[in-house]
Amino acid sequence: MGLYKLLAQKKPAILKEWLAQIFASYPPDASGFLAGEKNSFANPVGCTIATNAERILAGLTEGRDTSAMSVYMEPIIRIRAVQDFTPSQAVSFMAGLKTVVANQIRTKIPEGTPGGEWEELMTGIDHLHTQACETYAQMKEEIRVIRSNEVTKREGFFNRLTGSKSK
Repeated sequence: MGLYKLLAQKKPAILKEWLAQIFASYPPDASGFLAGEKNSFANPVGCTIATNAERILAGLTEGRDTSAMSVYMEPIIRIRAVQDFTPSQAVSFMAGLKTVVANQIRTKIPEGTPGGEWEELMTGIDHLHTQACETYAQMKEEIRVIRSNEVTKREGFFNRLTGSKSK
């Protein structure tokens, strides 16, 4: 059995452990709700995280190009960028995936499996982590621009309301 077959076989356990790690990064009240509530209308954040984490993991098990999987990472980063996380906390879920994968399959890799597959998998996860950092920076810049535009709009409204002129 090759590495990617083993990864596909262990996918449910990896996903469960990875999601538990992601949800544990939230305060205890939120963590339980995010992990427990499966209704996407009642829990859009938890469902978005779970759905896209599953898609990322599916892409890895299928050996897809990690650049193409950034589309699944973006919604998770978008959520975490507006929450009360430091930059490293916001993207740490990708490092968590690497740890979970190593814990779940590293010792179960059959003899004779090419070591290059393991390196390829770990490099792919590292690449996703780097993409997460870049996406996070882009999201924070978008937030900064939105806030700046909002301040400008409010200032203009206030000036029209009071008859003041901008400096």
